Amino acid sequence: MAMENEEMTVGSETNLYEIGYLLSPLVPIEEVASAIDKTFRMPIESLGGEVASQLMPFLRPLAYAVVKSVGSKRSSYKDAYFGAMRFDLKADQVEALNKMIEKSELVLRYILIRLPKNADRVITTGYRKPVIRREHSLEKIIKDEVVAEKGEMNEEQIDKEIEGLLEEKVVA
Repeated sequence: MAMENEEMTVGSETNLYEIGYLLSPLVPIEEVASAIDKTFRMPIESLGGEVASQLMPFLRPLAYAVVKSVGSKRSSYKDAYFGAMRFDLKADQVEALNKMIEKSELVLRYILIRLPKNADRVITTGYRKPVIRREHSLEKIIKDEVVAEKGEMNEEQIDKEIEGLLEEKVVA
């Protein structure tokens, strides 16, 4: 009997989810908030969910072109509005939410994940631009560090250093 009650409460328990999305850049900036409400907030609330927090979308360049097919028309986008939303929803309603979002012509891509029980309900806005390291800049940093350690060298010192290295390799 106790086991049946536990199963019933697990099915009716809500989980915390987060959805990250790319919204079409064709939406005018004045209408982005209403598009978010229509595309995400209203479907979540209609399924009995509750929005905990959201990261308002901002237009950003994409790393690669995203193609979206609507009917027989294919469109390619190099920019999109990126946003995120955290919400509580029953586990059995997630598939219905997926179907509603997939029907939207405004959503280019999205990812829906269930968060752990101890996750914050508020989305932090600490977006960081990814660091891109190039080999030549890394070599320059290393070279600058070597120069800083040894100080400036003249031609005689460089020749002695090279001869010392060559002698070490011959002996070894």
